[in-house]
Amino acid sequence: MAITGTLGERITQLRIESRMSQKDLADFLYVNQATISRWEKGIRFPDDDLIVKMAKRFGVDPDVLLHPAPETPVVILVDDEPISLEVNVPMMQELAPTCEVRGFPDSRSTLAFAAKKRVDVAFLDIDLFRESGLDLARDLAAVCPDVNIIFLTGHPEFMKEAFSLHVSGYVIKPMSPDDFLHEMNHLRFPVAGLQP
Repeated sequence: MAITGTLGERITQLRIESRMSQKDLADFLYVNQATISRWEKGIRFPDDDLIVKMAKRFGVDPDVLLHPAPETPVVILVDDEPISLEVNVPMMQELAPTCEVRGFPDSRSTLAFAAKKRVDVAFLDIDLFRESGLDLARDLAAVCPDVNIIFLTGHPEFMKEAFSLHVSGYVIKPMSPDDFLHEMNHLRFPVAGLQP
């Protein structure tokens, strides 16, 4: 399991994985429990000597505490056509194995997901059933400001309005593997850990 998050979150995660209470860790480091609590909440930070001691106790390299593992990039596809999800999601998973790839049929489920998890790249159908992909793009960008939006559509007439939103790309259906890789290699916002 990757150790991610703030320093406090990494300390908490490693402490729990080591089956230690805050008091156990405090006793090991010769500090009080309130100090551990402040570290885990991000109110205070341990000095380098204590980080080295914690890392040794947790059985990890001190860099694990100092530098979190990059989060897995998240790529989504939103399309109300089931065949598009059935064909494109597996293709995207195969072509971007370092990414978490998810498919959604509507804006409601997409925005609910984005509210819980950062989305790095979003391939959106521009003409969703009873919904506008343009509106979804605006809503998604409000939740995830650095999301790379790429419209995937059979409607070239929406291109001007789509690019007025400063999207990363516009692909005319059907999307080929080359189209996907081209868009992933020309994103507007860089994505850490992305290896398409």
